[in-house]
Amino acid sequence: MIKINDIVTCQPNGNLTCPFVGRVEHIYERTVMVTVLEHHPNDRFKLAELMGRVIVAKTKIEVQPMQHQSLR
Repeated sequence: MIKINDIVTCQPNGNLTCPFVGRVEHIYERTVMVTVLEHHPNDRFKLAELMGRVIVAKTKIEVQPMQHQSLR
């Protein structure tokens, strides 16, 4: 299940040509709005046009497992 603030890996979606990593900002019925955190250099100009946010189909994303950091 996708939740707000999940870190996701996204497949290319038409706007961006390479896979990218982002944070879920908003959840719609079949899509999510993702703020892109990591992307391929070839997509940098298109990402600037999109102001760092992309709408992606839920079927084209994979939620990253939570990475726990030990508190010391």
